[in-house]
Amino acid sequence: MAALIGIISVIGMLIIWAGRAARSARHISDAAGTLANLPRKLRYQKRVGRSGLDLVESPREAATVLMVAIARLSGDGRVSPGESDAIETGLIEHMDWPAEDAEEFVLNIRWLTREYKQADSVLRPMTNFLQKQISSKEAAELRDMMESIAAVNGPTDSQQDLIRRYSDLMNLS
Repeated sequence: MAALIGIISVIGMLIIWAGRAARSARHISDAAGTLANLPRKLRYQKRVGRSGLDLVESPREAATVLMVAIARLSGDGRVSPGESDAIETGLIEHMDWPAEDAEEFVLNIRWLTREYKQADSVLRPMTNFLQKQISSKEAAELRDMMESIAAVNGPTDSQQDLIRRYSDLMNLS
């Protein structure tokens, strides 16, 4: 009888320990899944709560913001189809942007900067960002792209002034 009680006790303890081991394995697999998703989650959290120019993370994005700002100075504050084509051409030829994605990228940058009516509000933050990211040669190429965009509808005084101030801020003079 004592042996039977001992065997039942051992079987009961094994069942309890097996349940604990199964729960532990489940917790370990959940933790592994959490760790696997951590980089994606951190990237998302980094972007949450940001808007406008805070979302600019690459020199290509900053350069495109400046090109859109130049295009908006041509008249009514809108980017004409010719100016949009000139921006896309600059992205494809000078910045190695895939041709099939250029139009969508320009539209996204235009949407991102829709609230910035004054070109001055994007000039300083973007040049500060670009000074740390690009060489003088690349900065000069961007100036040339900005001049070609301004030439689409004939350069206005405000466009020429913005290009001059960009050149000064990037030490291209």
